[in-house]
Amino acid sequence: MFSEPVMAAGAGIKVYNPSGAQVAARVTSGGAVLRAGFDATESGTYIVSWQVFAADTHPSRGVFAFSVGQPSSNPFSALLDAGTAGTSTPLGLALQVIARWVHFAGFALVFGVVAYGIAVRPHEGLRRLVVAGVALLLAAEPLALVAQLASLSFDGDTALAVLGSNFGRLVGLRFGAALLAWTFLALPRSWPMLVLGVVVALLDGAGAHAIPGWPGAGQALVAVHVAAMGLWVGGVAAFLHAPDRRFARYAVATFGVAAATGLALALIHTDLGAALLGTDYGRAVILKVVIVGAAAAAALLGRRRSELALAAAVIGGAALVAALPPAV
Repeated sequence: MFSEPVMAAGAGIKVYNPSGAQVAARVTSGGAVLRAGFDATESGTYIVSWQVFAADTHPSRGVFAFSVGQPSSNPFSALLDAGTAGTSTPLGLALQVIARWVHFAGFALVFGVVAYGIAVRPHEGLRRLVVAGVALLLAAEPLALVAQLASLSFDGDTALAVLGSNFGRLVGLRFGAALLAWTFLALPRSWPMLVLGVVVALLDGAGAHAIPGWPGAGQALVAVHVAAMGLWVGGVAAFLHAPDRRFARYAVATFGVAAATGLALALIHTDLGAALLGTDYGRAVILKVVIVGAAAAAALLGRRRSELALAAAVIGGAALVAALPPAV
């Protein structure tokens, strides 16, 4: 039984008998429960592997063993020794973080730079940053699909399940938005790109960790956080190409919203900080907070290039936090 509604990923549950045969029947799911019958006709050790999508699209997998009568060898015992990272494989988690970093960086370079051009200072040289951002947005979604498969398993059933899941639909919508951003590059006006940025932020929120008991609240908060973070990071990148003293107020506003929403999410998902030190999610939050503090210090000292480098690291911290299961 899981802590939230889940959907089987591919086969969902596989049970290998002592001879190595897969004996699980078709999986049925209902809310937070996943079931599969099987015949335990052989004595010995059985290996059970499972993989699911959570309601918030995040993948989870695991393996355990049980014995009927005396323990025995099993051809699939090696599955028990497979490494885990959060609820994923180490490779899957690493690819998830990379895919999210590429997406967040692309979001910042497209929508943050465009917003800077509208609110602070238009400049022809900013277009190159926006084009680079669109390229990152396009690259992020195929990488996200590979990351999802690496987090579960590389087989046909799982691939079809991933494409047909809420995650697959969100990937398709984000890829479509990236293609639309590419076409918007030819428009003489910039405001349609900002409207598209709001849509992409909402899509990012739709795949975020939920807040138990508050349907939609976590997704809305993440959407605001992603938007503010992108405007801040993209604004810093644009400032370095087209400096303007009016950027200070813009930076304070966008950074302030990003920091406030990030802090709120951290407190909510760590039981008001009680799980900061005892979980991987909490430690990732601490790392992100430290980098954010360093970026703020760089901004106060007027070291904008250092601020941009640290902002890129903040995006990496945000990607790690988003990929790990929350403490609460």
